[in-house]
Amino acid sequence: MGKITGLKSQGAEKVIVTLELSQKEALWLKGNLDKMHVFSENNLEYKTRLVQRGKRESTKYFLMPKEFRKGLQPSNNVECNKIETKTKDIIIFSVHKY
Repeated sequence: MGKITGLKSQGAEKVIVTLELSQKEALWLKGNLDKMHVFSENNLEYKTRLVQRGKRESTKYFLMPKEFRKGLQPSNNVECNKIETKTKDIIIFSVHKY
């Protein structure tokens, strides 16, 4: 789990951030150093559920919170990734806007 080790104001709208990452996290970036988003587990705001359906509950769905549904259309192409920590799995979905 990375952490921010330094913040430095760079004018009115920019901040220079110094990050500390493990070797595994740095490799996980696969050289992609742009279009990055930083978030903390401590400020997740919305609650939702994981539901099971089907024969022997073999199909699992993440329910989209109502606050997120407006403006999103069903799509066949949704990118996602999973970050594993010692106590949690963080699953991130990227949905194109229409």
